[in-house]
Amino acid sequence: MEIRICFIGDSFVNGTGEPRCLGWTGRICQTVCDRGYDLTYYNLGVRRDTSTDINNRWLREVSCRLPPEVDGRVVFSFGANDMTLEAVH
Repeated sequence: MEIRICFIGDSFVNGTGEPRCLGWTGRICQTVCDRGYDLTYYNLGVRRDTSTDINNRWLREVSCRLPPEVDGRVVFSFGANDMTLEAVH
């Protein structure tokens, strides 16, 4: 059976700044594919997203990628941007 995984999160999920542009999600999925699994993965990381941003978009983005006939998984990774202090004007 085909496995589909949606990784939802921020720049850590996206792999921002990572030399091979894979991030941790790409490295994990590469290993899984190397072991012979039929895997499709969706990197849905958005740079600077907070947990509120992720909450507002995750269901819409996941629903169109995980139809009922596939073995679908969702992995959330967030929190770094919730800890960022920004100047309020």
